[in-house]
Amino acid sequence: MILIVKLGRLHFIVAGFLVYLLGVLLAVVLFNQFSWERFLLGYAVLLPAHLMVNYSNDYFDVEVDQYSSPTQFSGGSGVLLNHPELRSFARNFSLAMIALSLSLGVVFSYLFNSSVFLLITICGNLLGWFYAAPPIKLAYRGWGEIATIASGFLILGLGFAAMTSIINLEFILFSIPVMLLYTLFILSVEIPDREADKKGGKNTFIVRFGLTNALLLTVIASALACASFLILPQDLFYPINLQLVALLSIIPLVSAVMALLSRKASLDVLDKSVGRNVNALILAIVLMNVYIFII
Repeated sequence: MILIVKLGRLHFIVAGFLVYLLGVLLAVVLFNQFSWERFLLGYAVLLPAHLMVNYSNDYFDVEVDQYSSPTQFSGGSGVLLNHPELRSFARNFSLAMIALSLSLGVVFSYLFNSSVFLLITICGNLLGWFYAAPPIKLAYRGWGEIATIASGFLILGLGFAAMTSIINLEFILFSIPVMLLYTLFILSVEIPDREADKKGGKNTFIVRFGLTNALLLTVIASALACASFLILPQDLFYPINLQLVALLSIIPLVSAVMALLSRKASLDVLDKSVGRNVNALILAIVLMNVYIFII
């Protein structure tokens, strides 16, 4: 059981919940409505889908992971390398989680009359499965970063649609800087795996364009996220102070700049600095949630 739990890398589940919660709180503030039934059932749809991603990625990435050492946010869990007898469990559990997520998505859509919610659920499960699964294998064909950025839109959108049953202009605009921050996330977690991905044929951004360009893009994406919050029309998001949200988004920007400046340091220092990027991003989202919750 300990190995099975470790295989799921549950700290990623916490990060996904925080983004879902941000979508929920955005909807609550803009529409002045909240429902525990919608909130809990909506997350019950997301949770198995997110678990599926973690377990299926370990299953389909096992050949690549043999070249890497697991870290907090990269390299897989390492469980299947040492315990190949769990591979069939990982695959079957992933498929079961897809079935559970889609089934609950259908229930939610029926109860709350939201075809948009069901569409997001379907897209999210397909994207998560085919991130590493054949025949599409997005991460191996140079589309892994786009898929991850799109998942930011979908997870945030699932929270928003859980409360409202719709996706509107305000949400689409707010999702832009969130997706830019997801760019920081995916490029950061790819950096420690750069050599393993290259050996294993995983065609990530850093494999194609190199370390410096990857670190530079994290800075650009973080800066654009901050700028996006500043230029969004304030009147559409009242009472949210977008300037304060932009200020919070400086936290991952500063971390990304520090990682870029340390690009010529030792591999251990660099890997720790990009790990700090993820922690800085999580901190920023936590603070955004706290702020929106209290206004």
